[in-house]
Amino acid sequence: MPKYRVGLQKDFSEIFDGVWIPKRTREKKPTTAPGQKQQQQRQIENIIAAMKCAKDFQCCKSGFMNLCKAKLVADTGLVECSPENQQDCEFRISFMDRTFCKCQLRCYIAKNLHK
Repeated sequence: MPKYRVGLQKDFSEIFDGVWIPKRTREKKPTTAPGQKQQQQRQIENIIAAMKCAKDFQCCKSGFMNLCKAKLVADTGLVECSPENQQDCEFRISFMDRTFCKCQLRCYIAKNLHK
């Protein structure tokens, strides 16, 4: 006896059987406007002027290519470091088997540049 399905449990493959769906090409949208990019650069310069870094701001000097893997933690002012990151850093803190970075510049990069 076949099972009777209702609502979202229906088998949609029967409905769309034989339907051709064209591939959609996606254009890369610019992440920031030119004016916003200058504003971000000024903000980064202000953050750098207000703090000291033992690594001499290599994250910024490398064009944001030499960054550790991290993800933003809501609005806490912290980023969570990836477990792969084993480098020593003065801004690194551990809490409940997780590692966080309290670097203002790294947090700004994660929040505004999504890197």
